[in-house]
Amino acid sequence: MVKRFFSITSILTVALLVSILSAHVVLAAEYPGKPITLIVPSGPGSATDILMRAVTSVAPDYLGQPIIVRLVPGGGGAIGSDQAAKAPADGYTLLAGSSAWSTGLPVIEGRSKGIDDFLPVCRINYSPTILIARPDAPFKTFKEMMEWIKANPGKLTAANPGPWTPPDVVWKYLMKVTGTSFKSVPFQGGGEALVALLGGHVDAATAIPSMAMPYKTTGKFTFLLFLDEKRHPDFPDMPTSIEEGLDRGMITMGSAWRGILVPKGTPAPIVESLAVAFKKMTEDKSVQSILQQYGEKIYFLGPDEFRKVWQTEYEGYRELGKLYKK
Repeated sequence: MVKRFFSITSILTVALLVSILSAHVVLAAEYPGKPITLIVPSGPGSATDILMRAVTSVAPDYLGQPIIVRLVPGGGGAIGSDQAAKAPADGYTLLAGSSAWSTGLPVIEGRSKGIDDFLPVCRINYSPTILIARPDAPFKTFKEMMEWIKANPGKLTAANPGPWTPPDVVWKYLMKVTGTSFKSVPFQGGGEALVALLGGHVDAATAIPSMAMPYKTTGKFTFLLFLDEKRHPDFPDMPTSIEEGLDRGMITMGSAWRGILVPKGTPAPIVESLAVAFKKMTEDKSVQSILQQYGEKIYFLGPDEFRKVWQTEYEGYRELGKLYKK
C-alpha cells in the first residue's frame, strides 16, 4: 500500500512538472502577443532615454511587437523603478535599469528597487563619465578647477542626475579623496542636469559620450576630464582621470551601466526570449549607426553574466557607502 502511494505521488509530481514545463513552452511560443512597455525612470534626453529609444526602434523586427518607451522620471529613478517592480511578471513591463537607481539608491539609501526585486535580462552597455563646465567658468582645465575649489570652498555647484547616481558618486568621492568641499546638486535625470549647466544655473556637471557628442564643437561646454584609463577617440584632447593622478576607483564608480530588467517572478522562457531579442536588436546595423553618432558602444551581457556583474557592483557600493558615511 505504501509503495503504491509513493508510486501514485511520484506519477502526480512528474505530471505536474510536465504540465508546468509545457505551459512555459507554450507561453514562450506565444510571447509576445501584444506591445511591450519599457519604463525609463529618467527625463527626456537622458543617456538612458537616447539609448533605449535607439535600441527598441527595431523591436518589431525581432520580437514581432513594438516596445513603447514610457518616461517616468522622479526620485532619482526610484519612482519608475517602483512602478516596474509592481507590474505583473508577465514580460509586458520592462525596466531600463542602471547602476544609479538599480544599485546606488537601493544599496546606500534603502530606496528604489534593486537586485532583490528584478531579474536581469541583459546589460546593453556601460558608459564612462566626462566632467564638463560652463564656458565662462573661472577654470578651463581639471587642475584649474581643483585649485579654484580649494581656494573657494563650498562655492562650486556641480549638477548630477540624481542622488547616488554614478555622477553624484564621482563628485562625492572627489570631495572625499581631495579634502575639498562643494555642492553636488541633484536633478531628475542627465537631461535636466545638462539643461541646468546650459542655463548657467550650475558651474559644472557630468555627461557620458552620447550626451556630450552633440556639444563637442559648439563651445557651450568646457571639457575637463574623462574618467577612464585611455583617452576617448572622439575627445582626444581631454585628459583621463589616470593622467590626472586619480585612482582607478573613480573609473569604476563613474561607469554607468544600462540594461533591461523584469519583475521578479517573470518566467525563465520569457527572460530568455527577451535576452535573445535584445542581443539581435543591439547588433542591428541601423541601431549601431544611431549609437555611433552619439559615441555609444554596445557591451552586451546575457542574464547570467549580467547578474554576476550586478552582484559584484552591489558589494562594491556597500563598501563605498561605509567609506562615505564614516
